[in-house]
Amino acid sequence: MNTLQFIGSMILGLIVGSFLSMLIPRLHEDKKGIVAGRSECPHCHHTLGILDLIPLLSYLALRGRCRYCKKPITAWYPLTELATALLFGSVFLNTADWINFLWLAPLFAVLVFIFFYDLRYKEIHDAVMAPGIVYALFLAWQMGHLQDSLLGAAIPVAFFGAQYLISKGKWIGSGDLRIGAFMGAMLGWKATLLALLLSYILGSLIGIVLLATKKADGQTAVPLGPFLVLGTLLSFFWSDQLLAFYLSL
Repeated sequence: MNTLQFIGSMILGLIVGSFLSMLIPRLHEDKKGIVAGRSECPHCHHTLGILDLIPLLSYLALRGRCRYCKKPITAWYPLTELATALLFGSVFLNTADWINFLWLAPLFAVLVFIFFYDLRYKEIHDAVMAPGIVYALFLAWQMGHLQDSLLGAAIPVAFFGAQYLISKGKWIGSGDLRIGAFMGAMLGWKATLLALLLSYILGSLIGIVLLATKKADGQTAVPLGPFLVLGTLLSFFWSDQLLAFYLSL
């Protein structure tokens, strides 16, 4: 493994994470100039300079406060940047090939987007999801796995779609269908089944903890997207090991 390439994957993750941390609230607030617009403090609206925009380091150096008005800046920004950097580094370690890593990186950027957007706003935005699904299918076609990818996408769409129709949108949101289509297109049908199982196990465990600590009740809405992302990651990195463990039981 080339150490410099690994470091480069982490730096790229910080840059992409910084972009995502800016993109997520702008999409939610439907701001104009989403890509080309200048970054500004959410409190005093002062335009931020280069030294204010260094991923992770600027937040730490300024101790989480705006350089100009001194008001606290939400921790969502460094968390998104750090998560993307760690994930990109993990993907590179898994592939150990810079070209393959660059092909896969956009898929994992979409997963980071899903995780933080759904966690923050309990919804998902098609401006990222629609291109993400198309790219996942394109990559599967390039690798000769398009049929597996299409079947993988169909399984969660049918599974979530049935729940959505039966409950009339009370059990599950329509955005989860697009998330399911993306994860299925990315993983293929076998790994998708495992990812769904893991997602629901993780969601159940967190739900039990929230109920036990009285931080939620039976009426509390919990976003499914973050659990689908975690299930997708576990399935992508360790599907063979997890399936072997399950079958050994």
